[in-house]
Amino acid sequence: MIVTVNDKQVEVDETTTIADLLSSLGYPDRGIAVALDYSVLPKTDWHQTLSDGARLEILTAVQGG
Repeated sequence: MIVTVNDKQVEVDETTTIADLLSSLGYPDRGIAVALDYSVLPKTDWHQTLSDGARLEILTAVQGG
């Protein structure tokens, strides 16, 4: 199935969780925020599996001024 991550299509299988996807894409465990279909998800919900056509936005925290 296909999901969209930051406007790029990614193929995943039906058992892929949000946490699995983040790990496979090389995102760190901390310092990121995830929105699924335009709703921000708490980290406790990252265990849910993805559905076909899901849209994720992943933001990383940066320091600086």
